[in-house]
Parts: sequence; structure tokens; C-alpha cells
Amino acid sequence: MYVNFSPAVSRDALKGMRHIIRGWHLQLKSDKALADLSAKFAPILRGWQQYYGRFHGSALKSVWWNMNLFLIRWLMRKHEKLRGHKTRGAELLKRLAQRQPNAFIHRSLGYCS
Repeated sequence: MYVNFSPAVSRDALKGMRHIIRGWHLQLKSDKALADLSAKFAPILRGWQQYYGRFHGSALKSVWWNMNLFLIRWLMRKHEKLRGHKTRGAELLKRLAQRQPNAFIHRSLGYCS
């Protein structure tokens, strides 16, 4: 008999985290700066990484990808020249991640768009 246990985040927990990120309505906070968003949401993301990502950090990849999508939407709404340009928004997010790698935990882990 083979018994194996792999501590990782469950599908329901991943779905719940993505639902929470969606509920933040980041794309509607175009009046806020990146530092404001980081101050508000980074502790929550850091807590998820510390709790769920302790053994299998890559299991949170879908959550970080989802967070990046919402940050790109935020950038597209904040900057008029990016409206309707997801690729340009992703490039700007990558440049912001290089300038401020500790703004969000998933950026310091290498999960930029």
C-alpha cells in the first residue's frame, strides 16, 4: 500500500483566491497609484504566498497570472494611451516590475506578465 501526501493549495482555495482578487475591482481604482495598491493588497498576497506557497509555490501560478491581468486592466484604464492595448499594458507592467520588484510578492518571485 502506498500512501502519499503532498501539501499544496486545493482547487477550491485557488478559485476562492481568484474570486477575492476579482472582487477587489482593481481596474476601477484608476485614481490610485501603484504604491497605494501595493500598500493595500500586498500583505494579503504575501500571506497567501507564505501559507499556500510554502511547499509548492508554483501551485499559485494561476493566482499570480490572474493578478497580473487585473493590474494590466488597471494600467489600461489609468493611462489613456493604453486603452484597448493589452500588450502595451503588459509591457508597461513588466517595466514597472523591473523598477519596483518588491511592490507585489509575485513580482519578486518572477511572475511578471
